[in-house]
Amino acid sequence: MQTYRPIIAIVSCHKMVDGQPAQAVYQKYVDAINFYGGNPILLPYTAADSENFAALMDLADGILLTGSYSNVAPSRYGASHVEAKQDLGRDELSFKLLAYAEEFNIPLLAVCRGLQEMNVYFGGTLHPDWREIEGFYEPHLEDNTQPLEVQYQPVHDINIQMGGRLAAFDEQWYVNSLHKQAINKVGERLCVEALANDGLVEAISLAEHRFMIGVQWHPELNYAKDDMSKFLFTEFIQHASQQNPQ
Repeated sequence: MQTYRPIIAIVSCHKMVDGQPAQAVYQKYVDAINFYGGNPILLPYTAADSENFAALMDLADGILLTGSYSNVAPSRYGASHVEAKQDLGRDELSFKLLAYAEEFNIPLLAVCRGLQEMNVYFGGTLHPDWREIEGFYEPHLEDNTQPLEVQYQPVHDINIQMGGRLAAFDEQWYVNSLHKQAINKVGERLCVEALANDGLVEAISLAEHRFMIGVQWHPELNYAKDDMSKFLFTEFIQHASQQNPQ
């Protein structure tokens, strides 16, 4: 009997490709889901429309909120600064996916921008730019003049908190870091799963949910080699498989 491959809905982002608007997902996310036994499907911003959403989510066993070039719109968390890199269609779809995952207990993994969306959805706030906040000193932002393999290499420790979901993995790990926005106030009912040495929140979870975890780093890059990436994707796909254990 063939093993069931859970369907993982991956949020898409607005991109410009050859001068034309496109909906896109970096292949590394698709490959990571496929590698760990999931069946990835890509959701464009139009999936937020009510009729489309209901039909598509009937198919989904899990949800992946990816990282992105864009940032969460300031209006989503009560800020008034100007944010040049926005994707309002992505915001609308991601927040609807978070609401669905919360209501129906659907496994959800959130990466980088996804973690920030998750925090804001639960009433938290963000620092628009962690570099403007006194006390943060770890190298949280990549040097985009370097090759991708350098930008995505591990650069700082995370300290995993006792009693959380990540505590089943280890007490500490070494992660990459490529972000400007960062968690300010943690959202209601969310647990802090990991912190950088400078106190920046690196991972969160919804305690009463069977699997809703957000991480600030990018586990999808070295998904087949990095032990933390193996742990996250394996747990995620296993929980998604339980949605439809054929």
